[in-house]
Amino acid sequence: MPLEGLVARLRHLGSAIAARLLKPGLRYWATALAVFCIALWATPFIDSRLDVSKERSWLFQHLAQAATNPSQPRNVKLLLIDDDEFWDGDLHHRTPIDRGYVARLVNALDGVEASVIALDFDVRLANANTAVAPGDYGAVDSYKPYRDETDVLIAAIDKVAQGRKIVLSKTIAGPIGGPFTLAPDIYQPYGICTRLRADGTWENPGTPRFPVTPAAQKNISCGYIALMPDKREFPKPAQIEDQVGKLDSFPLAIVRARNATAPAFAGGRYYASYISDDLLNNPRITVWARDLFADPQKARSVLQGWPVIVGEAWHQRAKGSGLLVDLHDSPIGPVVGALVHENMAEAVMSHRVLRGLGGNWLLCLEILVGAVCAVIFAAFAALWQRIIVVAAAMALLFGAQWIVLQLGGPFFDAFVPVLGLGLHAIIDRLIGG
Repeated sequence: MPLEGLVARLRHLGSAIAARLLKPGLRYWATALAVFCIALWATPFIDSRLDVSKERSWLFQHLAQAATNPSQPRNVKLLLIDDDEFWDGDLHHRTPIDRGYVARLVNALDGVEASVIALDFDVRLANANTAVAPGDYGAVDSYKPYRDETDVLIAAIDKVAQGRKIVLSKTIAGPIGGPFTLAPDIYQPYGICTRLRADGTWENPGTPRFPVTPAAQKNISCGYIALMPDKREFPKPAQIEDQVGKLDSFPLAIVRARNATAPAFAGGRYYASYISDDLLNNPRITVWARDLFADPQKARSVLQGWPVIVGEAWHQRAKGSGLLVDLHDSPIGPVVGALVHENMAEAVMSHRVLRGLGGNWLLCLEILVGAVCAVIFAAFAALWQRIIVVAAAMALLFGAQWIVLQLGGPFFDAFVPVLGLGLHAIIDRLIGG
């Protein structure tokens, strides 16, 4: 019968494969197992020694791109302060940044009708050990003119937040994985972002001297600006000591200000692809602070109705000299922090954030691929066949890496184990003749 004939053929094929696999002998398979285990264990050390972070970033940036959903700027705009304003303009190359100037930016963005104003400035206090409570205005700065500037900024935030969403930055400290602590900043003495609620929103009671209107209380939120060790990873809400709710990252706070039903990204790791750093030269995305003041109507055509991240993009040493301030590594190279936040917020809004496969799942997948490759390598007896099969396996791994990046973001680290098994098969054939 046809079915019986098929079964007989399958049995014959199975017997032939088993005989082919048993032919190399116990020594071959024991050595192959040892090579695979050592290569699997040594992969992180090899990656670290060879410093392949740039190559990984290049692969991630190109292989993680979806043809149907490419990384393009669509939903978030940038307002950046460059050398002209910092070195030659009203800022007079001063640190800390003139908070009265930032207040002018907030008012100007209100004038061009930005939907969300996100201030990406590190405004922690000079003394990180200072215990701050609402009303402790003296903790802001011992220099009164700086405190006066801060008064102006807080007044602008309250005024503009009555009609628009405003996102402020928080700085956190603590071990990787948390729980974290909040660094004291200029907002706490004014009763802004004092305590997290269980749903992740903030209490903004203000103070008797600087009251925050009820409408503004609802529209002010804060997010932390620390980045993940893996710069491809999306920064999730962080657990803060002595706080009920979790603190959103700065880009997630921007997304939530735009859309309160945005995903929470609870549990696991999430990865986001990046947009090119050409955003800084894209007049449809980036507006420079000097141009906002000089031509508000032109700026309105770009910024009206969109979330806007306000950040720093001047050079450290002098105009055009040295590195840019607030520079961070990313999959597209060193970029200013505002661009990192823009990329992450864009990724959420454009549905380009993928939940990564867990470490155990990846390990199981790597072991499975290694076992399959070991069997295939042993099935070919001739030296030239093994060389071709090993080369083909390495090429196919790039395809597997593309699939894994598309599905979940992490790297599929089977290259070293598979290469080790391939070299073992080739050397065994050379030694055995």
